[in-house]
Amino acid sequence: MPSSFSREAARAAGAAAASAAATALTLAALNALVNRSAPPPQNPLSVAPQEYGWSEGACSYTVSGKGPAVVLLHGIYAGASSFEFHRVFPLLARQFRVFAPDLPGCGLSARRARVYHPDLYVKFIHDFVQQVMGGVDHPVHLVASSLSCAFAIKAVAQRPDLFERLALIEPTGIDLLAQAPQSGQRFWGQLISTPVVGMSLYNLLVSRPGIRYYLKQQAYRDKSEVTDDIVDAYYAMAHQPNARYAAASFIGGMLNLNIADDFETIAQPTLLCWGRDAVQNPIENAEAFLERNGRAELAIFDHSGGLPQEEEADDFATQVRNWLRAGISTRYQR
Repeated sequence: MPSSFSREAARAAGAAAASAAATALTLAALNALVNRSAPPPQNPLSVAPQEYGWSEGACSYTVSGKGPAVVLLHGIYAGASSFEFHRVFPLLARQFRVFAPDLPGCGLSARRARVYHPDLYVKFIHDFVQQVMGGVDHPVHLVASSLSCAFAIKAVAQRPDLFERLALIEPTGIDLLAQAPQSGQRFWGQLISTPVVGMSLYNLLVSRPGIRYYLKQQAYRDKSEVTDDIVDAYYAMAHQPNARYAAASFIGGMLNLNIADDFETIAQPTLLCWGRDAVQNPIENAEAFLERNGRAELAIFDHSGGLPQEEEADDFATQVRNWLRAGISTRYQR
């Protein structure tokens, strides 16, 4: 009986191992097929990008216009790039010298297989402003979106001499970022970074149906704005080699950054820009920022969800332009 049982156990173990190996090979083949079939990325802003040979990996950026210098910092998420500003970039460039980088791990910039941390992005902001924008008049203006608002706030707090005004688009919750990532967050972040299973989960997350669902349910108020071209642009960026690592760090909570004290103390005039119908980061979350810094102001965009710079590009450009040039107008609301 023992030897017979051992033989059966060995056969079962062998069959399980063979099945697992076959599953892994199938997933690997599917991943390879998805990656090979992904369209090549286009220039995010329809202007030939330039390259910044940063010490932590080459970064792509686009620059256009004349006037005071403005840096646009997109958020961190699957498929992120400066494409997030593709409608407002040319509008702001009419009166400003606008720089729009693809942040490390995103877009056309270097996407190293690594864990991404807040310090990396804060260092990037400082280095980009000093090294790439060395010929422009300082201080410069910052326009940042979602999670990157935290990096912008920290960068300003550490080097206030480099920056003049901030416009923050629906910054991630000031209290949420102060929390350490939960075990479940860390698990999913680590899992997505694994070679076969992680890549499969990531490819499911950034499939065209997955991207379309997210944009319609979480990002845009007007779902008709989510066209095939918009989906294709995010899809192409999301399927570049190693694109999942920055997203995995975001999902895993590794990019959480406590900026509550920093936001209280920065003296730079700050404008919070919020879509009235934002779902993922509702407008009620603006109150925590306003309470922390009495110098901050709130601009509400009545016909937008999570991307007012996209859904109301003309109005957004006008209000931000007025804010950067002349300060608070009567249209800003508390």
